[in-house]
Amino acid sequence: MKLILVIATFLSVCVCAGAQPSAVRPMSLKESLELALDNSAQIKKAKIDRELLERKVKEARSEGFPQITANIGLDYWPLLPTQLMPGEALNMQAGTFIPVQFGRTWQLNNSITLQQNLINEAARRSVPALKTSRGISDLLVERSEDEVIYNTASIFYQTLQTEQLLRAVNANLSKLEALQGMAQLQLDNGYAVPTDVKRIRVARTNLETQRENLLTGISALRQTLLFLCGLPFDQLLDLSAEIDAPASDSLRWQSLSLDPKNTTESRLIANQRELLQIQRRSAIAEALPSLSGFATISAQGFRQDINFFDTDRRWYGAAGAGLRLKIPIFDGFRVHNKAWLFKLEEQKLEEDHRQLNEAKALEFRQAREQLTTSIKALRTQTENVALAREITEKLVLQYKEGVASLTDLLNAQTALSEAETNYWQQVFSYKLAVLKLLKTAGRLKDLKGVD
Repeated sequence: MKLILVIATFLSVCVCAGAQPSAVRPMSLKESLELALDNSAQIKKAKIDRELLERKVKEARSEGFPQITANIGLDYWPLLPTQLMPGEALNMQAGTFIPVQFGRTWQLNNSITLQQNLINEAARRSVPALKTSRGISDLLVERSEDEVIYNTASIFYQTLQTEQLLRAVNANLSKLEALQGMAQLQLDNGYAVPTDVKRIRVARTNLETQRENLLTGISALRQTLLFLCGLPFDQLLDLSAEIDAPASDSLRWQSLSLDPKNTTESRLIANQRELLQIQRRSAIAEALPSLSGFATISAQGFRQDINFFDTDRRWYGAAGAGLRLKIPIFDGFRVHNKAWLFKLEEQKLEEDHRQLNEAKALEFRQAREQLTTSIKALRTQTENVALAREITEKLVLQYKEGVASLTDLLNAQTALSEAETNYWQQVFSYKLAVLKLLKTAGRLKDLKGVD
């Protein structure tokens, strides 16, 4: 019986421990970005592509090393081919041919051949492409990191904004609850009418509906953030960032300047153009002569049976070395057209580069204007919230004294709620403008040191 009680107690403790919610984890913007960068499948795939490129580079370099090949052939000829030998070789009448069968039924051939490119202008001109390809791969990884940073920061700030809206709604609900209690007390004492209590209840219901919508939005945003950071979905987060005075560091962002050549996209196109130029020069070089050397050694045996390991039987060896000069004369304009393909692709990239620089300049200008507008709107909304709060507090006192009407008080409460909502929307608008500005300027990694 005691054993059963001990087991039951142990199981109940385990169940209670398992039912406890996860500990709340504080998380800053910097930490969320670091987790997202470590967890991103997009970045991991880009790094794998980088490793694949290194293997391709080593594969391409192998053409410059000696190529050694061993060949072994075992042939069985139950019926040997017949050749006609001129009769003059055996002092026979001219025009006479003697059928002769050469070889034996079993033939074993083995050889080792070495080949080495000595002069190959096409391969030599393609060597710089390896370094350029590495640069392109590194930029692809960097671009993936920028995308992860931008998306994660956007979700992080949206979550903070929605949580602040929820706090404002909860505060207004508390005020309406107090107001409802006050109106009910006045109704009980004959100083109010039932309509007043109902109107407060309607306003409270509207806020509660808004609160439920915000809770749903926060849940979705938090799950998205947990997914990006690679954390379990039941992990509780306490997000922290400097949002109480979002425009305090605005001067730092307003001083940013745009250099289109330093952006990741611009450098990527520049490297792609350089790679096309190298490929074009390599294609043109295919029309130039190439020189290679070779050396070979072989042994050949002929047997009536398959026993090639008989020491009394003879092997016939051969060895040779030489040079091979390949001189292209006419290829149907293949090289010419191939070079033009690379040239046309390069012209397309030049147009893409021009449009990219113009688009970056426009995006940077719009982000800067949005930043300036957001800063002005934040100052205006800050003053507007303070004014709406002051009016609401005065009307609450006047309503208690029976001077102000419930309509005026509810209108002021609604105006305060709208002012607070507009303020936090402007906060996110400001943060988003900073994100766009940093993305356009190629400075998103600056966020890793900023909350």
